[in-house]
Amino acid sequence: MLTTKVLLNKVRQKQDGTFPLVIRVTYNRKSIYLPLGYNMVEKDFDPKNQRIRPSSKIASNITRLNYSIQDKLKKVYDTVTRLEEEGKIESYSMPLLKREIEGKPVSNMDFYSFADSLIHDMRKAGKYGNAEIYKNVRNRIKKFHQKSHLPFRQINYAFIKKLETQHYAKGNTAGGLSVYLRTLRSIYKKAVKHGLAKEIHNPFNGYPIKMGTPKRQFLNAEQLETFKNALIQEPFLAKARDLYMASFYLRGMNWMDLALLKGDNIQGDYERITYIRSKTKNKLFSIKIAPALKKIMFAYAPSNIQTDDYIFPILTSTVSKYQIHETIKNKRKRENTYLKRLTERLDLPRITIYSARHTYANILKRTGAPSNVIQDSLGHTTEAMTQAYLNSFETNIIDDYDAQIMG
Repeated sequence: MLTTKVLLNKVRQKQDGTFPLVIRVTYNRKSIYLPLGYNMVEKDFDPKNQRIRPSSKIASNITRLNYSIQDKLKKVYDTVTRLEEEGKIESYSMPLLKREIEGKPVSNMDFYSFADSLIHDMRKAGKYGNAEIYKNVRNRIKKFHQKSHLPFRQINYAFIKKLETQHYAKGNTAGGLSVYLRTLRSIYKKAVKHGLAKEIHNPFNGYPIKMGTPKRQFLNAEQLETFKNALIQEPFLAKARDLYMASFYLRGMNWMDLALLKGDNIQGDYERITYIRSKTKNKLFSIKIAPALKKIMFAYAPSNIQTDDYIFPILTSTVSKYQIHETIKNKRKRENTYLKRLTERLDLPRITIYSARHTYANILKRTGAPSNVIQDSLGHTTEAMTQAYLNSFETNIIDDYDAQIMG
């Protein structure tokens, strides 16, 4: 369903106190803003009738300007109607729709501009993790290609092989390459759906992506005890250790979910934590609060915690919804810096906050827990996924046993 509204964009106030005049286009509950090229104060605009007031001095002929705005509204409806009749509208992202309305043919988009449109849509949908992955791949491809324009027809088999050769020449692993190439393949497939590329030219049709075995960072049970019980004087390092342990006690909860936990996620008198994982949004987790976790929570959460209070010291109520993702990302970088400092001091394997998930899974496996139990605790959709995940720990475990018998 299409709706339009002419309004002043109050989010984009200029230094002189004026606001941009825009058309808000909403299609299937997603919106874009089309700038009309005029800035004005509120008294110049009639929001009820969506027209510039005759008393405004922003143009010599206000009547003509209002007619011009109506023409642009008609163009919006004409463009959407045409795309619906051609059966293209469902595959269009909002940035692509904006290009069509503005008369910038989508067919002229190259890899970089198309990737940017996908990243924009992901951020709008709150999929910040995926947006970050796409952004990293876009930037990596641009650094590799070293040109400001990359038509999809240039992304061929030779392009992929050259990218692969450069990746391995730098000493990188197959696992790292697979992440980049799977994302690049996903972008290419979306480009095919949008008519920007042709499936017959898809370079991945003849190029199998080697998955590789990811190297997972984790602490074994003995190392975790050393980490947990170490005497740490610096408060900021102690807090970093506490947040890692909180993630571990919450079955390796990722940093995003840890940051977003609030009072209303606590059930009963600090009995359980319930939440839906932000990455998948398809499963409700209910985790019993262990005494050690409760101790950490009491150290940081307000004593009379309210439903809207954050539990852990990552976000505060003063952070706006527009700043949440960036704040979480910056705090994660700081957390990982402190964890690196801690593990170097304690002579432990290097870890990141994400490795709390690997540490939890590895220690749970060593207790003899069946893979279907581990699957449920990690929130994997299939047992095969869990088995592949657990298999990545085996080499490290065998190495440990080898060290005991080989001296």
